[in-house]
Amino acid sequence: MKNSRKINNQSGAAMLISVIFFLFISLAIISGLVSPTIREFRNANVNLNSKKSYFLAESGCEDATYRIMKNMTIGESETITLDSNSVNTTIITLLGNTKEIISTGDVMGLERKTNIILKTGEGVVFKYGTQAGEGGFVFQNNSYINGSLYSNGNIVGSNGAYVTGDAYVAGATGSITNMRIGYDNIGEAHAHSVMNSTVTGALYCQIGFGNNKACDTSQIDPVVQDLPLSDEQIAEWKIDAENGGITNGNVTISSPTILGPRKIIGDLFINSTLTIANTIYVTGDVIINSTLKLDSSFGETSGIIMSDGYIIINNNVIFEDSGTVGSYILLLSDSTCDASSLEDPCNGHSAIEVMNNSSIAIVNAQKGTVYFKNNASVKEAVGKKIELSNNTHFDYGSGLIGPIFTSGPSGSWVVDSWMESQ
Repeated sequence: MKNSRKINNQSGAAMLISVIFFLFISLAIISGLVSPTIREFRNANVNLNSKKSYFLAESGCEDATYRIMKNMTIGESETITLDSNSVNTTIITLLGNTKEIISTGDVMGLERKTNIILKTGEGVVFKYGTQAGEGGFVFQNNSYINGSLYSNGNIVGSNGAYVTGDAYVAGATGSITNMRIGYDNIGEAHAHSVMNSTVTGALYCQIGFGNNKACDTSQIDPVVQDLPLSDEQIAEWKIDAENGGITNGNVTISSPTILGPRKIIGDLFINSTLTIANTIYVTGDVIINSTLKLDSSFGETSGIIMSDGYIIINNNVIFEDSGTVGSYILLLSDSTCDASSLEDPCNGHSAIEVMNNSSIAIVNAQKGTVYFKNNASVKEAVGKKIELSNNTHFDYGSGLIGPIFTSGPSGSWVVDSWMESQ
């Protein structure tokens, strides 16, 4: 019995040791499994908070960018709270119409920082020195354009009418009639049909008769090109002018005056020097008889006078830029005026009538007609229809890529660069 009891005690002790040993091994295994899981959980939490910091910083940058582009009020330093966490945004104005936005997000001590550089962009893109919409070009006797042109509507010439450069007419029904295209072995014609015309260079058309050469049918018809200004852009400029104040009734500039931004409910008569300080919007007509200039604060940016009626630029008008190369004056009519139309709403006037002009002006009437009566020199001319009177020649400037207009929520702010700096 004693031996049996001794054996049982030894067996029990051995089993207890085995259980304890097994327990330690199990704990070691569990610990080995749990520790990496805890580390992964901790790392995942750090990674999540880091991403939260990043998106927080991005939110700060995006908010500041939106406010600047929409011309909304924003201070040099802003704090935004999201999900009980805050982001600090600093806005620094740099040289050359450039702003830097620095945004720092912080979640549980994990900081992420993003930077955005904003600059004034390319502005309005004028692809062609002279561009017409569906109304096309009309050349009266002995009138001509010194340069090239692009039209979504037909080009119709008369005796002695010509262009010295290329002529393009878009679409499957586009035509060029009674024109001389090109000068000194340069100048091509591109249209679906070309009739009774003389072309110095290549003649690309599908139908042709009465020309000095046969059609080269190897190229497709030119495509319709959008005119440079959108209705949204024009509406923004009008709002920008109105934000500067409203004047009710006609305004006559009879002594040197600085004006803008301003909305005038009536007509504007410029009989003395008018300095444009910002966008001017006139609901009626604009008659220019004297000097029009840009304030020096524009620098290399450009200014605007726009009208819901017609604009007449009379003889002996002087245009002056800001004193910096690259600044221009845009004269914009938002009317449908066309003096040649029986349904003209403007009492026999076209949307813009140019008697005389200078090479720093841009004329634009995308819904109406631009009419050149005397010899003129402008930087750009755009209209639904462009018409030249008898014996008129029209020169346009070269080298205009895209004027920058400081006016309006469009503001020409674009993102120049983005990066995460921390």
